[in-house]
Amino acid sequence: MPKKKKSTIKDIAEALGVSKSLVSFVLNGKAKEKRVSDGMAEKVLDMAKTMNYKVNYMAKSLRTGKSQTIALIIADISNPFFAKFARFLENEASKHNYKVIIANSDEKKEKFKAEIDLLRNRQVDGFILTPPIGSEKELLDLKNQKIPFVVVDRSFESVESHTVIINNYKAGYSATERLIKNNRKNIAILNVNNQLVTMQQRVEGFQDALTKNGLIVNQALIKQLQFSHDKDLIKEAIEEILTAGADGLLFTTGKLTVLGLECLKELGARIPEDISVISFDDMDAYRIAYTPISAVVQPLEDMSREAIKTLVDQIEGGQGNDPFRKIMLDVNFIYRESCI
Repeated sequence: MPKKKKSTIKDIAEALGVSKSLVSFVLNGKAKEKRVSDGMAEKVLDMAKTMNYKVNYMAKSLRTGKSQTIALIIADISNPFFAKFARFLENEASKHNYKVIIANSDEKKEKFKAEIDLLRNRQVDGFILTPPIGSEKELLDLKNQKIPFVVVDRSFESVESHTVIINNYKAGYSATERLIKNNRKNIAILNVNNQLVTMQQRVEGFQDALTKNGLIVNQALIKQLQFSHDKDLIKEAIEEILTAGADGLLFTTGKLTVLGLECLKELGARIPEDISVISFDDMDAYRIAYTPISAVVQPLEDMSREAIKTLVDQIEGGQGNDPFRKIMLDVNFIYRESCI
């Protein structure tokens, strides 16, 4: 049986008796820009669907120099924070006619570099990145080769780049003040990846809130853990802070919180009777937990919107001499029974 010939823009144009350029404008989302009427645009789209027209992305890439794809390299897609962000980012990218390829670094700079190299070979038009510790060289290489990229949820003081982050210091400060208003005097913090500036800022906000409210910063209640989120290490840290008299606890990531809540239960600590809890990042499960959990809510939709806009402006307008955009967004809070 002979293979069915693929429909082309020329076939659609001939079927409708219009020019190929008009069909191309419609299929590339430029109907309004090129003043194609809504009625004609609808006819073109209907005919394309009828003729089962498929875009030849490789040919389009060779013709335009763009693949209409961007790469998102995150730490770990199994982390609900990154999963939700990726979902919002994909939605935002589609509004600009871009597709998203997602890769994980597992917070390892070697894997991060390998993913960048692989995706560059796939001719992506730009990158949105949450780089692991020690990735400055990879970011500088992208800058020197004028490859568009935006750093999200991270900040590297030695590499100037477009960034989209939250006000981590203010979030850490405000969450701690909330615990203080719950009449908590011995407040602890569990943190990860303290080599990252953003995570340091959360701890700095925590410490300053204690000091400015007349409370002692007890180093025994500040626990720094690794990215692995090993439950045994988390349980050991929580056991130590409970022994040190902790009556309030701020978790700096959602993944830490989930494992930490499990450990608190195993250790017999009641929330909020024995210890008040606030988590960075809100998760669906927090609403229906045995004790609903208060949370710092990062504006993931706004972050994705700003990241895509900043990246697309680079891709389509060129970086030129524009200053690097430093976008800092505020968080919201949801207070539930764990810390009313």
